[in-house]
Amino acid sequence: MAPANTTTGGAPSLDADAELERTLDSLQARMEAVQFSLRARWASPRLELWRCDLRETRETWFRLVDPAGQDPTPEGS
Repeated sequence: MAPANTTTGGAPSLDADAELERTLDSLQARMEAVQFSLRARWASPRLELWRCDLRETRETWFRLVDPAGQDPTPEGS
């Protein structure tokens, strides 16, 4: 998990941490929905669009979780 945000006094910013958690939860739900769409409608003409959306969403999620890290799973998994 990303380090806690701090205010000028050095105390964790609960609002910033809560917002980050909401964002991560939203991105995770989006990834799951896109993955379901890919599995359920693999013959759809929108397949490549969904793959691109999934890749971008995963990249955003991992960047928020660990800004210095990398996606531990290969693309397309």
